Amino acid sequence: RMGGEEGIAQFMDRVYDLIQVDNRIKSWFSGKNYQAIKEGQRVYLTELLGGPKIYKGKDLVEIHKGMGLSDYEFDCFLANCEKAMSGLGVEDETIDEAIVSMEPVRNALMDRAQGLAAHAKMVDGQSILDRFGGEMNVESVVEMMYSGCLGDPRVRFYFEVNKEKIQGIKLKMTQLMVGAFGGATTYDDSKMRQIHYNMNITDYHFDAVLENFWCAAELMEISNAVISDAVEVLGKVRQMVTAGCTVRLEIARKKCESQGTDGLYESLGGQQGLQTFVDKLYETMAVDDRMKHYFSGSKLEAIKKSQGDYLAVMFGAPITYEGRPLDRIHSVMSISDFEFDSFLSCCGTALRAVGADSQNVDECVVLLETARRDVLINRRPHDVKRTQEAASAKSVYERIGGEVGVTNMVETMYNQALEDSRIRSFFEKNKAKVTTIKKKMTQYIGGVFGGPVTYDANDLRPMHYGMNVSDYHFDAILDIIKGVLKESGVKPKDIMDAILILQPVRADVTTGFTVRMEMARKNVEKGKDQMFKRLGASEGITALMDQFFNIGTTDVRIKEFLLKDKDRIKAGMTVYIVEMLGGPKAYKGKELGEIHKTLGVNDYHFDAFLADFGRALLGAGHQDVLIDEVMVSLEPVRADVLGRSRDVTDAAVMKDGKPLLERYGGDMNLETVVESMYDKLVEDPRVRFHFEKAKAKQRQIRRKMYQYLSGAFGGPVQYDVKQMRPAHYNMNITDYHFDVVSELFQRASKENGCEAEAMMDAAIVVAKVRADVTTGCVVRMELAKKKNAQDGMDQLFQRLGGLDGVMAMIDRLYECVERDKRINMFFEGAKLQTLKRQQTDYIIATLGGPADYRGRSIEDSHAVIEITDYHFDCYMQNAGRAMRDVGAEQDAVDEVTVVLEPLRKQVLARHYKENK
Repeated sequence: RMGGEEGIAQFMDRVYDLIQVDNRIKSWFSGKNYQAIKEGQRVYLTELLGGPKIYKGKDLVEIHKGMGLSDYEFDCFLANCEKAMSGLGVEDETIDEAIVSMEPVRNALMDRAQGLAAHAKMVDGQSILDRFGGEMNVESVVEMMYSGCLGDPRVRFYFEVNKEKIQGIKLKMTQLMVGAFGGATTYDDSKMRQIHYNMNITDYHFDAVLENFWCAAELMEISNAVISDAVEVLGKVRQMVTAGCTVRLEIARKKCESQGTDGLYESLGGQQGLQTFVDKLYETMAVDDRMKHYFSGSKLEAIKKSQGDYLAVMFGAPITYEGRPLDRIHSVMSISDFEFDSFLSCCGTALRAVGADSQNVDECVVLLETARRDVLINRRPHDVKRTQEAASAKSVYERIGGEVGVTNMVETMYNQALEDSRIRSFFEKNKAKVTTIKKKMTQYIGGVFGGPVTYDANDLRPMHYGMNVSDYHFDAILDIIKGVLKESGVKPKDIMDAILILQPVRADVTTGFTVRMEMARKNVEKGKDQMFKRLGASEGITALMDQFFNIGTTDVRIKEFLLKDKDRIKAGMTVYIVEMLGGPKAYKGKELGEIHKTLGVNDYHFDAFLADFGRALLGAGHQDVLIDEVMVSLEPVRADVLGRSRDVTDAAVMKDGKPLLERYGGDMNLETVVESMYDKLVEDPRVRFHFEKAKAKQRQIRRKMYQYLSGAFGGPVQYDVKQMRPAHYNMNITDYHFDVVSELFQRASKENGCEAEAMMDAAIVVAKVRADVTTGCVVRMELAKKKNAQDGMDQLFQRLGGLDGVMAMIDRLYECVERDKRINMFFEGAKLQTLKRQQTDYIIATLGGPADYRGRSIEDSHAVIEITDYHFDCYMQNAGRAMRDVGAEQDAVDEVTVVLEPLRKQVLARHYKENK
């Protein structure tokens, strides 16, 4: 289009004719070898404008270094070029293309090239490579940077290739950097422009890669001064990498602006051609793993029709798009730059497949690019450092010494547990059993810490369900593990991470005890007289005490306490326990604390007493429910017998004579920590539902949190802990939520300068109220689960009113969600009726009704939706409200909740994966 080499020669002759009479720049050429300069530029521009690669001259930076050229002079030169081409009859489109192609040369001529040669960055005789730590460090940084780019949605599209290609890219990047930093040159960077020319790599992408490089180097502990020099040098390749995209898309943009899209519409074959393109596009996306889950399901044809109309209008078709605005459509979708770039790639593939030329493809890309902001309405800032730290971080399993470290930890922990009166009774077994328990603990803990998974976690809950393991015992085990890791030299942060990983195990270990004891407590609260009668009144309890003494006096753990004065002790205990279990108030003896003060009784002995008493009850033929009620009634005696308040946090509160409140920086700092934590709670989708309240309610919750913590940390008691359980009983707060709150409290503490040791002690104190906060939900859900298992789902379906009742509930549910501004954006548009029909079928089938759901899996159908725990919690709240509105009892609501709650992991599968 420029006339080949001959045409470019004529063009250069014309340019220099104009320069000779242009007073603005002709002085720059006076006294110079005019013909030699013109000839050099001719050869350079021949190559730049697509001709033979014949330029052998110096680098432009070197040629123009020190000349002091400005943008003004370069603009004058370009103006002369434009005049010359116009005078030679070159078409406007080609002139624009040539000018755009020459524009990237500007920085080189201005002596402000983006990046400097490595030799300009020598410090004390050392090159950047020397200061970087040599080639091995460069290789490590490239490895880390590449991992970061794979996790960075801004550039993932360009780095997610097959394994063989990844290794090749890493090698070339390493070679390029080593040479650029002053080492041996083994990579020919002259090929870079050609390699990247047809990629749509912009400065946005280049800067994202540099950011990943910077963070990777920082993680390798390279100094910021060296990193800065390295980044400046790497800037030299920016133009080579981005020039193709810059030139091609700028030309396409100018053409669209000057000529409109009518010509593009015709070039693509009009309406028929566009329909062929859309058909091909959907065929392409159907087999593209990056895109296919966005374009599948029963609503696909409707989506295709709507998107086809939108693209047709964008590409110049004389029709009207009548769908919803782009930003509204995508406001509920989880789409990042990666998916958008993948969509553009599929569009390019489809356009080329239907015969579009490269210019038309570029014009389409330019137009599609204008939609990026509306499509990526949920685009979140990418945390490069956090991503790279996660990618390069060692698991807790590795940090505590792998298999050997975990084995040693379990061995030491078990030995210490055998000496710890709080939990000794759970670990005191025969030799073979001890070996088995240690093995299973090692396997399980190794797996949750990030090592090989060789233990089936599904066995954990049923194995512990009948054991009396409470939160008190679980906290004692965590306390021992923390001490063992500390003694082994494990860093405080790694200890904290280990404890945080083990916290969720609590539910599987303690749920059985929590449920049984809570139900027993509720029964006892109704009055002990019924329990007293079921035990056989005084005569029955007296006989029970005979059986207990037969067992206890042969139990090596407690027989020494019972045999000293057997008859007197037995008589006193019988009177006291008869009164404790609802009988006549006839005990006149000493206070229990005074009696046991010098006996050395501890938790181990008291646990043995309860175990033997339980055996006596079982031997007397009493049912499990009654046995649990007796245990609940006897448990408060522990504190009196042991002469202390049952509080595991005392040791954590006081250290070196200082209360935890003081070690936390006092009341003002604690108040600041609570404020900071609450701000995080209302932003974190995992718990936002529970803390997003009206401002007055938020202030009330913040105040109560601060009051509780201040007292629990050793300050004045301002909050009655007895209020905590009833306040939370009917909230659906699980261990998962409690762990999130604890995590955010730790984060807020760290941000406000609290020391690691104080933070660990605070975690122990906070854990004390876990049962008060979570028991209500745990008990209600566990009872509902048992009822569903015993009665069968068909009975639940009937209790909900059968098909008519469930349909009424779902109709009411949709009325609720359509009015709920928190989630109604997920339930609107043309697909609403289809969505309601499919969800109705699914819910009816899930609740045991006669429906045949044939849709996609729950995980697949939600994979593209920007949905979090917060939205799921809001939906569940509406479901509960809908059931109550149509007359369901709270028990039935709980039973339905138990059925629907496990869907959370499927609905949020992608969200959990991306936020792991």
